[in-house]
Amino acid sequence: LYVSSPSLAINVAILREEFIFVNNWLREAGLMAEIDKSELIHFTWRRAPDRPPILLPSDQGQVTINPSDCIKWLGIYFDSKLSFRRNVCELAGKAENIAQGLHMLANTVRGLSQSLLRTVYSACVRSVMTYASPVWWTGMKTHANILTRVQNK
Repeated sequence: LYVSSPSLAINVAILREEFIFVNNWLREAGLMAEIDKSELIHFTWRRAPDRPPILLPSDQGQVTINPSDCIKWLGIYFDSKLSFRRNVCELAGKAENIAQGLHMLANTVRGLSQSLLRTVYSACVRSVMTYASPVWWTGMKTHANILTRVQNK
């Protein structure tokens, strides 16, 4: 669920109401929401915002969901400022591990040829580094520098 308003407290109240509505609809359909898998993040540009938790009703009573600094959704890390720094660092780390494995295949005596290495690089390393890039790429120089270091290896 996504809510936008001038106040985080109003957001939490609206989210609670919407969760109750969705949960009732799911029960009528014979389904159930997994409250344990629920996450909360407040997107705000304020430096030190008051980040209120949300209280959701469940079969065991009230469940408190505290806001996170960063959540992972569909393989993308979202932080409260939408800077995507953690996402870029995670992708760079994965790509660097793959590049190190690729380095072992590039043995000069009996390794793969340059054209095959380029193909494997494009298929494995570059695809990991650019996963969901239309979502997180903002053209920031710091992101480009992190990814360039991996490419240069």
